[in-house]
Amino acid sequence: MINCGAAATPMVTGSKFSTNDGEKMVDPTLYRRVIGSLQYLLNTRPDIAFSINKLSQFLLQPREKHFQGVKRIFR
Repeated sequence: MINCGAAATPMVTGSKFSTNDGEKMVDPTLYRRVIGSLQYLLNTRPDIAFSINKLSQFLLQPREKHFQGVKRIFR
């Protein structure tokens, strides 16, 4: 993520996530840890609250597309 460009918004406008988007993640614990870390930031960064809420709905079976959404929040 060092060489990626910045994103203007934490989530693409009009993007919809579902439980069947893309392939399952190889290591779903990575997704869960990252979402947990982002939830910790909600106290100081309320602008990312909606995006984190949407992506935390897929903690049980995260997909690669969901992890791409997490990466966008980081950018």
